Amino acid sequence: MDCDVVIVGGGPVGLFLAAELGQRGISVEVFDAKAGTSTHPAANANSARTMEHFRRIGISSTIRAMGLPPDYAPDVAYFTSMAGHELARLHQPASQDAVEWARAHSFTWATPEPPHRCSQLYVEPVLLQAARRNATCRVHFAARVVDISQNDDGVTATVELDATPARAAETRLVKARYLIGCDGPRSFVRKSLGVRYDGVAGEKREFMGGQMDAVYFYAPDIYRVSPHAPAWQYWTFSARQRALIIAVDGKGHFIMNVQMRDGEVPDEDSVRRRISEAIGADITFEIKSSSTWTAGFTLVAERFSVGRVFLAGDAAHLFTPTGGLGYNTGIDDAANLAWKLEAMVKGWSGHALGASYEAERRPAALRNTAFARGFADSIGHVQVPHEAYAPDAAGDAARAAVGDYLTFHATTEFVIPGVHLGTRYESSPLISAEEGSAPPDSANLYVPSARAGHRAPHVWLASGNSLYDLLGQGFTLLCTAPGGIDSTHNGAVRRAAATLPQLAIVEVSEPAVADLYKAAFVLIRPDQHIAWRGDALDSGFEAAVLRSTGHVPERKPGAPRL
Repeated sequence: MDCDVVIVGGGPVGLFLAAELGQRGISVEVFDAKAGTSTHPAANANSARTMEHFRRIGISSTIRAMGLPPDYAPDVAYFTSMAGHELARLHQPASQDAVEWARAHSFTWATPEPPHRCSQLYVEPVLLQAARRNATCRVHFAARVVDISQNDDGVTATVELDATPARAAETRLVKARYLIGCDGPRSFVRKSLGVRYDGVAGEKREFMGGQMDAVYFYAPDIYRVSPHAPAWQYWTFSARQRALIIAVDGKGHFIMNVQMRDGEVPDEDSVRRRISEAIGADITFEIKSSSTWTAGFTLVAERFSVGRVFLAGDAAHLFTPTGGLGYNTGIDDAANLAWKLEAMVKGWSGHALGASYEAERRPAALRNTAFARGFADSIGHVQVPHEAYAPDAAGDAARAAVGDYLTFHATTEFVIPGVHLGTRYESSPLISAEEGSAPPDSANLYVPSARAGHRAPHVWLASGNSLYDLLGQGFTLLCTAPGGIDSTHNGAVRRAAATLPQLAIVEVSEPAVADLYKAAFVLIRPDQHIAWRGDALDSGFEAAVLRSTGHVPERKPGAPRL
């Protein structure tokens, strides 16, 4: 084997997966057809869950220091134009205040890492550095995978390496134990597997439903001509067009998304008119780059793995990006897959572990694409009355009415702790289902739950530290009982450690933790989801240890799941 894992695609999902695998001692080769990391802004929102994953691999503070200036409030605001009337605004804390804000609002945002608005432009180089920091990880740009094949022993990728100043052009055959397709919505890997997307394609809306033109431009004078406080997202509703403009650096770089009319092909003149229309003032600006994409997709791959090949990110699911869920769902895919690949490569997995990736992540993708579709409907179908553009009392009244709705919508789309933190795997083959009902899975409400399959609830400890910072890189056995783990449990712990290498034992006797977890013992997976909880390290615990790593009895067709 040339390496343990080949990753096709060096975007944020592929690079995050490479970084985490590298930290786990897994040898990785990443191949991406681009010349380097992204130069055109795409994803611009890092969810709380994504930031928690970045915290696990040690880069969250670096990412939080990037993007908008630390005192720049990343508000979401709605206008007739950027220099015209403000219709509504959702206030959000600046990055310098975000963590303390989350502490004060832990009743809704129960996380040590609140969302952070930072473009993929800045995130990718940090992920690349984190990946290359590991001696076992190599990332190749200008490298195109043109064929893949697999057998019972491994996967072979045929890679065409373009000539660069540092190397000559060549074709390589790379053999690995597993291959991961992180190569986007047109995924060569997915197509090679014969896997199709299922779902809804091509939905039409007034906005966020059709062909979109995305233009990256520089216009620092926007802050001079706009009479309003700066924002992160500027949604503009003029009489002739709708646009979404996102501040990339808070210093004059923006990305604008405008929906094109049927049959329209953008040219530089039309793009400049559209930018001027959205700004609502005559200023100079520089166009840096542009791209086109299509809104209106709610698609999930029918399979997430075939044999030794897995799909993650946009290769596995395609979103309309309302709510910013596509990229963040992909990072969660990679976090779920990384520790499982480690177990499969190092030989401590059972036969069911590989299949659990699809069993856990495909329902999560269906959940998140449905949320994103609802957000797109909410903003894409809203009708703005003609009176809203009148410069009189009737116009004021109409704008106030539209603003009331947009204020409601903004909260619905952007205050979504339930989406970020509420993913659960209760039906997973790795989880022994608990009795009773799970808390509601609501976009705008997160109810912490320590039920098996749920994300381990976060809590601030009396020391001021996060409970998450005590968890190990592998599995963690959390003990909340005041007496800790006594000698009667030594045998069970020793047998668990034989199945779970690097098992960390964490004893926290604070009442707040015990009240939250509602059990003396909790087994937490490397991706911070709960595998099991109980009040004794008995046979149920030992069975859960085996199940959590895929050592489950093989069932005959039609037999009930144990």
